Order: sequence, then C-alpha cells, then structure tokens
Amino acid sequence: MKILGIFLVVRGVDVVLSSFSILFYAEGEEMLIYTIVAIGTVAVYFFILWLFVFKTAWLIDKLDLENGFEEERIELKNDFSNILSIAIIVMGGIMVIDSLPQLCKSIFTYYQAQKMFCPWRENPSTGWIILYLVKAIAGYLLMTNSRQIANFINRKSEKNDL
Repeated sequence: MKILGIFLVVRGVDVVLSSFSILFYAEGEEMLIYTIVAIGTVAVYFFILWLFVFKTAWLIDKLDLENGFEEERIELKNDFSNILSIAIIVMGGIMVIDSLPQLCKSIFTYYQAQKMFCPWRENPSTGWIILYLVKAIAGYLLMTNSRQIANFINRKSEKNDL
C-alpha cells in the first residue's frame, strides 16, 4: 500500500505541476479560480500520500483488505526499507525518463518559436520547460536520496502504527 501511494503521487506530479503552470497565463478572476483548483489538487495529492504511506494500517483495516487471506506469511530476505528504497529509485527513474523527452521537445519548440516570432514576446512553451525541468530534477532527487526517503517513511509509519 505504501508503494502504491507513493507511485500514485509521483504519477500525479504532472497534474499538480500542470495546474500551477496554467497560473502563468491566467488574468483577473481566472487567476483566483485556477489558484483554488491548483491548491485543491495539491491538497488531494498530499492527503493520498499521507493516507497510503503513513496510515497504511488504518486504511487496510477500514477497507477490510485482510479478509479472505489465510495466515500464510511470505518472508522476504530483505527488510521493507530496502524494498521501499528500490521502489523509490524506480519511480524516480520513471519520472526522469518521462520528463527528459518532453523537456527536449519543449526547448526545441521554444527556440523554434523564438526564431519565427518576435524574440521579445512571451513564449507559451516557457512554462512547460519549467514544468519538465522540475519533474526531471525531482526524479533525480528521488533516485539519489531514496535511502533517506525510505527511512523517513519507515520512521513516520512506525510512529503512527504505535
């Protein structure tokens, strides 16, 4: 459940960043509406992360996911922290792999638009360049700091499970 929660949030980074990138082009009353939608989206994703990662036992109990299973346990040679760390590395890699081609495409579109149109005008692909750059950096940070993130999740979940 913890890995699923992290995966859902990582895949939702596009949605969250896209909702904030719209703010660059909004004016007046639209800005307030888009800001509320963006903040609401972030709140939903943080709630999902909190629920799936830190309240896993409560979620399993409320959804009654333990019924129908016999008491057979599968022992893994590695502890949960190592498995969680590997999952975080994989998700960070997926983020980087997803964002790099889009980043290159956005940069190419930006330079193409600069040559075709007036260089002093606002280019709409600038927001997308920032979006994909942030996503690539976040994926890189997930991959390089996976052990610290896994330890943080384990500490918080152990504290909440007590």
